[in-house]
Amino acid sequence: MAKHLARIEEFIAEQMRLGQTPGISMGVVNDGETILLRGYGRADVVNGTPMTERSGVVVGSTTKALTCVAILQLAQWGLLHVDDAVTRYIPSFRMADQAHAEAVTIRQAITHTAGLPPTLSTQTEFLFSDDAADDALARYIESLQDRAPIGPPGGQWAYANDGFAVAGRIIEVVTGRSYESYMAEELFGPLGFEDACFAYQPRGEIAAAHDFGPEGEPYRSFFPHSRAASAAGSELILSARDALRWLKAVLALGQGERGALLPADAFSETLRPQTSLPAGVRGSDGASRRYGLGWMIEKQDDYTLIEHGGSAITMGSQFVAVPERGIAVAVLSNSSSAVNSILGEGIAAMLLGREPRRSFPAVDPAYVPDRRRWPLLQGVYEPQIVQNSVPAELPIEYVGGRLVAHTYPADARRVAGDIFLRPVGELDFVLSGRGRTGNLASFTIQDNVVEAIWSDVPIRKQGG
Repeated sequence: MAKHLARIEEFIAEQMRLGQTPGISMGVVNDGETILLRGYGRADVVNGTPMTERSGVVVGSTTKALTCVAILQLAQWGLLHVDDAVTRYIPSFRMADQAHAEAVTIRQAITHTAGLPPTLSTQTEFLFSDDAADDALARYIESLQDRAPIGPPGGQWAYANDGFAVAGRIIEVVTGRSYESYMAEELFGPLGFEDACFAYQPRGEIAAAHDFGPEGEPYRSFFPHSRAASAAGSELILSARDALRWLKAVLALGQGERGALLPADAFSETLRPQTSLPAGVRGSDGASRRYGLGWMIEKQDDYTLIEHGGSAITMGSQFVAVPERGIAVAVLSNSSSAVNSILGEGIAAMLLGREPRRSFPAVDPAYVPDRRRWPLLQGVYEPQIVQNSVPAELPIEYVGGRLVAHTYPADARRVAGDIFLRPVGELDFVLSGRGRTGNLASFTIQDNVVEAIWSDVPIRKQGG
């Protein structure tokens, strides 16, 4: 095990260096026992505060699996049925197609099969809203009335954060409690959480949020918080210590430090494949993946890999577990980049006796690209498939010898939503900023048509 730990520590240091990651906190379990629990780097690049195992970060979409457990608890207690229509509990739930809204079930909402549209990059209130009123979530649900469905209920999987806003509101309606108070009493308690809270009410040792600049350098950025749109899907604050408590409970089929969340057979439903993912969503070694309740599920020959990532744009996480081997890895970061998933998946691979299959892409600062065709890349791009990475038009500008993509506007406390393209070839780039740091973009120009694969998403320039 000492050899494993030394290699894990080397891998963490290597990836943090390549990704210029400000801070990471890690928790690792092997054969059911904790072998690593500590922080690395800085919780704040301005004052140099160290990252520790108690540094809280907004974990992003790894919140969703806990919300799914809350829904299953209510089902276990006979307060709802997972296959009930959403409108049974939220009669005011509306969409542009009301027949569609009335057909959506709770299960479809929490498995991304409800036909709900993805969160738009211009929908700035999703991760940045000061509306912390007790009715914030209820009012947000009412705002969905103009949203047009992208497919039939129960159809193809398409990641949609609003399904979890719906789930959070159902928890409030059924229990008569706020979503946050329900989670604190019925999940945080049995799990033995000590540091957990929600982003609209941070407490304790909270890390500063960071984004990445044109050369991949970290800088302090906005702290994500939104009680209205994303509390139930993205806004949980965890420390590595509490994240490991959660993952140990997953390995134990719902048994927390201080009590059971659910009977083991009921908890197992969270890890049961509910739907297949589209062909383009692949796991390690190209294996196909399925989706459970808040988990990606990948079946290998003799084990099952379950994982989920989270990005709140300026903070994030990656949770990985292999139940058959008693393996769990929690990565929590005060930034959001590919480093998080690379570490989670890579450390799990090491514990399985394999080599990590990915590394953060290196960018040579001395590389001088041929920029002659870069002006042709300037323009507005449209995604060619429905997904959550590029959910709307993507404007790319060539200015000052750089290519920059704009995602959302600035305000008094938040710098503009820029993604910088760092060249590694004439038309090949490593992205930096806005939750895309470490992802790749490769462009082609043929017969006046400009296309690209941007973070694995095909996009095409308007007008050519």
